[in-house]
Parts: sequence; C-alpha cells; structure tokens
Amino acid sequence: MKPLHLSALVVALLAGAGVNSPWAADAPKPVAPAASVPSSNDWRDVSADNLVLIETKYGTVAVELSPEFAPGHVARMRKLLRAHFYDGLTFYRVIDGFVAQGGADQDTSATADAPVNPEILKKWPPMKAELDATLPASAPFTPLGNPDLVAPEVGHVNGFPAGRDPKTGKAWMVQCPGVFAFARDNAEDTATTEFYIVIGEAPRRLDHNLTAFGRVLSGMQYLQKLNRGNPDVDAGVIQDVSQRDPILHMTLASDLPAKDRPHYQVMRTDSAAFAAFKDAKRHPAPEFYHRGGFPNLDICGVSAPVRTVTP
Repeated sequence: MKPLHLSALVVALLAGAGVNSPWAADAPKPVAPAASVPSSNDWRDVSADNLVLIETKYGTVAVELSPEFAPGHVARMRKLLRAHFYDGLTFYRVIDGFVAQGGADQDTSATADAPVNPEILKKWPPMKAELDATLPASAPFTPLGNPDLVAPEVGHVNGFPAGRDPKTGKAWMVQCPGVFAFARDNAEDTATTEFYIVIGEAPRRLDHNLTAFGRVLSGMQYLQKLNRGNPDVDAGVIQDVSQRDPILHMTLASDLPAKDRPHYQVMRTDSAAFAAFKDAKRHPAPEFYHRGGFPNLDICGVSAPVRTVTP
C-alpha cells in the first residue's frame, strides 16, 4: 500500500521530537539519521474488523480494538455496532482531564440514579471482566526497558501500551490517553454497553481494574471539544441532556463499502524502527535539551506512531 502521508510528526519522533498522536506536545525537530527512517516492513495494517469509527459533530474518531486483550468485549462491541446501538446516543459523562463516557447513560456506578432500561439489560447482559490475558505469539510483548511506578513491567503489544506480570505472564492494557474501555458498576463483572475513552492524564489507578481493549488512532482533538460535566456533581454526568454531545454514528470499518474505508497502519512495536524511536525519546535533541537524557520513560509518553495509507 502506498502511504497517503508519512506525518512530519513520525519523522520528528524518530529524531527524538515528540509522538505521532493527537495529544503529543510539539518539540524541536532535528534531522533523523537515514538508518532510523522506518521501512514498509516496520508497519502493520489495522484490520477493518477492528477499526471503529465514531462520528461526532466535530469530526470522526478512529479506534483500533484489540481482541488479544479482551476477545469477549471486542465481540460485544462488534455486535453493538452492527445493531446500531450507539447511533443517536450521547457522550453523557465527560470529565476534563479524565474520560469521555458514552452510551445509554445507565448501569454504571457513575450513573446509579439513571433509569435502567430492562430491555437493554436483557439484550446486553453484564459480561465477565477481562482484566488481563495470556497473549498469543501474534501479539508479542516488547518491554519499554525501564521500571514503572504502577506495573511490575510495562511495554507495548502491537502498538497498545501494556502492563505485564512476569511471574504469571498475564498482560493488560495500560490506561493511557486515548485508551478505549468499558465502564462498569462497582462489581467487576457488570460491564454491559457503556464505553469510555481516556482524554486526560493517564488514570493509572484504573489499570488492571477495568477492561480496556482499544486505543484512539486519530481524532482525539474532536473528543477534546466535547461538552464537560462537573466532576463534583453526579460524578461528571451532564445533567442538562441538551448539553450532551451526540454520537451521530458508530460503525466498524469492515461494514462500510471498501471504497469508503479508511486505512491505517501502526508502527510495529517489536521492530528495530520502534526501538530507535524509543532511544530517540531517551536522548532527545541535544541542541535544545541541555540537561538529558531521560533513561526512565513514561509508558504513556511513548505512543506508537500511526499513519494513513491508500490501497
């Protein structure tokens, strides 16, 4: 496939100057050495069956799902999308610096006072939580290479930020900005239909406590435009329904005509190019950063680069 564009952010990243994600900060962009420029083999295609498109009035948000982490939740999300469940619903709980939560406004501890529609619960009953997983060989865990304050070990799995317990081999998705997860009630096995996307600082207290199974590839800037609730009143639920931003449409890319599907690629996080990317983050532009380097990276500050391509 021919790239539509290799974002200047990606080239800058490989030179130690930021991250190709909508929430990354700008930084100086020194010229990258030729050896660090990724080849076509350093990218993997995002499956249309795992690509969720969320249409808002501000623009479209693209989310990649990961069945390796939570196959049951991915299967539920696909069924919900094919039932057009979310179309016309809203982002009803949006907390600045935390999460944007969407769905039917029911059946979570944050919305305990909302009326529960028994028909929804009958059709979409609570699921068994998938808080960690034994990953298949097709989803290799690549360590970040330094200690973490929360998990025994952190790294990346096919571009997704992950924690891992070396003793058990179990891994889980880290709740970095852009991560896509299901909300639940206080009990673990109570997620039904309500999703959230992290839009602020990484709420690492949620790691290994809620089922996370995707991440935003593009469109974070549109989520940042959503109307906010008051976190000190009703846990951030927007009480004035007219102020809730609508979910115009949510669909799987595979359910669109082939000509209308966007195509994304993610840099392979088990590649030499990504290793160089991380090394550049540890040793950013010396002409600007006079007091470096930075041996201990924050997992949420190392987001796998993304690009769009045309078949």
